[in-house]
Parts: sequence; structure tokens; C-alpha cells
Amino acid sequence: MIKSLSVNNYAAGTPGICLVAVIPIRKAPQEESEMISQLLFGEFYVIEEIVNNWLKIRTFLDIYTGWIDSKFFRKAEWEEGQDSHKNQTVLYGKLAEIDMPDGTSQLITAGSSLYFYDPDTHEFMIGEQKYRIRPISGEILLPSQKIQESAWQFMNTPYLWGGRSVFGADCSGFIQTLFKIHGVSFPRDTSPQASAGQEVTALNDALPGDLAFFSNGEGEINHVGMIMADSRIIHCSGWVRIDRLDETGIFSLERGIHTHRLFGVRRVETVDPVGIYYR
Repeated sequence: MIKSLSVNNYAAGTPGICLVAVIPIRKAPQEESEMISQLLFGEFYVIEEIVNNWLKIRTFLDIYTGWIDSKFFRKAEWEEGQDSHKNQTVLYGKLAEIDMPDGTSQLITAGSSLYFYDPDTHEFMIGEQKYRIRPISGEILLPSQKIQESAWQFMNTPYLWGGRSVFGADCSGFIQTLFKIHGVSFPRDTSPQASAGQEVTALNDALPGDLAFFSNGEGEINHVGMIMADSRIIHCSGWVRIDRLDETGIFSLERGIHTHRLFGVRRVETVDPVGIYYR
């Protein structure tokens, strides 16, 4: 049964914000439905529809739609420009702890959004509320390094369908969060990711940081990873891992076989912490 969009004082177009480490985004408005993505702490969305206790949302980051449980809803009250990327610091380190307004604390993961972050006080703002953050694993700010170097901190992250965090990620969610950390709003799913950037026509011309895409027997793109130095690739298959890459595809060092068939390579520009393009 579809209830009025005014239920619980929500309305179509009402903006929300994620104030927990992750919110599952589901394919359908029920707990049993598959998780297709996640919101990370500090990410904005807008309500499109309400079905019982479920909200159909559209994310600001990647215009992704899906359903979240209404118990996670927190109305976004932001200052002018708070939803702008130029006022957003993205947490680089794997884990950090933040002090919540009620006196409790919680963990947040790499890729979380921190608005108007002050590196001197380690404080950031959401609306008029001030938060304090403490790194647990890794630094808060992105070091001056290239994207393939940042990928190392995701090593051994377990595979989780629909995941985007170091608590669990799928192949495209891992890549999307990595690009977010480096200042790029990147598509969520593998197929649209394969249309981003520019084509690299030959594997021999690929550079560390380029993306390699893989297809199934029907030619459908179903996997993505990031090319590293020395003919290696970092990708999430079972967990975030390093394997060998050649013209055929991914060669599993653990299993001694090719596990993924190479489809193509794309190059996507990223930005460093002061906004200078490199690579």
C-alpha cells in the first residue's frame, strides 16, 4: 500500500543525509530485497517516493535510485554550499571515529563526506552541528599520492554485493569510492563505469591507475579492477586482492588460472588534494 508522501512529515523532494557509517540501499522496499548500493556517512539524497516504512531515494553523488528503511532518515539541514564538492573533504583513512551530538561516538569508513573540515581543530560541520573526528587507521586528508597508491589501503576488504566501504565492497563499489576519495564523482555500476574517461586501445599502453574491464561469455561487462605496476591488477573478487593481468585477462595467482576475460581499458583523470590534474 502506497501511503501519502506527507506521512511522517516527509514529502517528495525532501533532502536527507546519512548519519551512520553506512545505509543499505535496496532494490525493492523490503528488508529481504537485495542490497544494490550503500550511502556512506555524510552523503546526501532526496526522497522520491514512500511505500509504507520505505523511502525511494535518489543519491546526490551518482544519481542512483533505490530504497532505504525510513528509520535511517535524517532531514538534511545544510548551510549554503554545503553539498558542493569544493566544501567537502572525503575521509581518506580506512577508519575514523566521530563524536556524535548525543555524546556517543561511532566509526566511519574511507569515502565518508566531511563538510567544512578544519584540519587544525579536526572538526567539521553538518548544518549547524559541529562534529569532531579522530583517525583510527590512516590519515583524514588525502596525501599527495596517485590513485593506485590509495588503492592499497583497501587490500583484503571482503566482497559484499552492493558494498562501497572497507567493511565490504563489490568490484564497482570499491572503484567508485576510490575515485570519490580522489575528487571524482564516478558511476556506481560496472557497465556505465566502462563508458567513463577515454579508451586505451592496447594493454601495453596502459598506465598504473587505468581501469580494466572484463566480460562474461555473452560479452556483458561484469567486472572492473585498477591496473597497477608490473602487470598487476587490484580488484575485488572474494576480497580486494592483487593478481596478474595479461592480454587474456586476470590470472589468479592463487588458483593458477585465468578467472576474468579482458574487455578493455579506460583512463579517467583524477585530481590531487589541491585540485591539480595529474597522470
